[in-house]
Amino acid sequence: KLLGNTIQEVLQPNSLEELLPNLKRIFRGEIFITERNIGEFYISTRYVPLRDETSNVYAAMIVVIDITELKKAERAIVELNVGLEQKITERTEQLASANKELEAFSYSVSHDLRAPLRSINGFSKMLEEDYKDAFDENGKRLLRIVQENAKHMGQLIDDLLTFSRLGRKEVQKGEVNMTLLTESVVEEIKITHPNAQIKINPLQSVWGDSVLLKQVLCNYISNAVKYSAKSESPLVEIKSRLVNEDIIFSVKDNGSGFDMNYAHKLFQVFQRLHSQEEFEGTGVGLAIVHRIINKHHGKVWAEGEIDKGATFYFSLPIKQVSIQAENN
Repeated sequence: KLLGNTIQEVLQPNSLEELLPNLKRIFRGEIFITERNIGEFYISTRYVPLRDETSNVYAAMIVVIDITELKKAERAIVELNVGLEQKITERTEQLASANKELEAFSYSVSHDLRAPLRSINGFSKMLEEDYKDAFDENGKRLLRIVQENAKHMGQLIDDLLTFSRLGRKEVQKGEVNMTLLTESVVEEIKITHPNAQIKINPLQSVWGDSVLLKQVLCNYISNAVKYSAKSESPLVEIKSRLVNEDIIFSVKDNGSGFDMNYAHKLFQVFQRLHSQEEFEGTGVGLAIVHRIINKHHGKVWAEGEIDKGATFYFSLPIKQVSIQAENN
């Protein structure tokens, strides 16, 4: 029914007045979109010039779309984002508060708990030096047990402090030559274990925190040396390989091994698969490894068999090394 009518006959005067500037833009050859709300409704209008064979604009195509539901969805997303930002802010404040509490705990551990330990160590040494003739063999044995347990408790405190500080430590990443880093760790270990047989295969470089990764290697290799020490020909071997987008490092020993049924406990705090009498340790070292590798977006796991050795693994993503190389 509208065909053949002029635009003046179809539109109200006020609507025509609003439309004319857009019509002028169309006949200049512009393609554009406008949006406006009419009451509770939102309207999107698309203006498209129509051209003849000589590219002259001879008509205009105007498409009007109701975008009310889309606008409602956009408002809902904005409101959701505001809510999420509020939750993130609250969560950040909670984490900051938790970090302060953790720092207070660390201070308490490092000072309040060390004070009685110093007293135990001091008095036990005084007893050993001043009253050694008054002790029989059993008394001397009991005194040694006191000293050894005080020493163990001191090491446990140190390990727990290291574990708690890792949660707040910023990772300072750079390219790390893992072969050189591993060689430096092995040199340090051989100071106290000169007879340890440790084979280092060529290792891939990674993108990570060299200080933290050195701690990972130190814990893995020290454990391998410790648990293989009772073997007839103890041997520790360190390798790496590329698998998809990860570099996987392994530290293998031919020591006491472990039952795979309990492998899930290895990287938890205080979860040890051997008694203190068999092998010394605090049960925190592998938990520290887990936390460090998590900070590098990698994974840790282990395989073993009782009396047939064990292999401990950690993986690091290769992408970060590639990205850094491209940037250089």
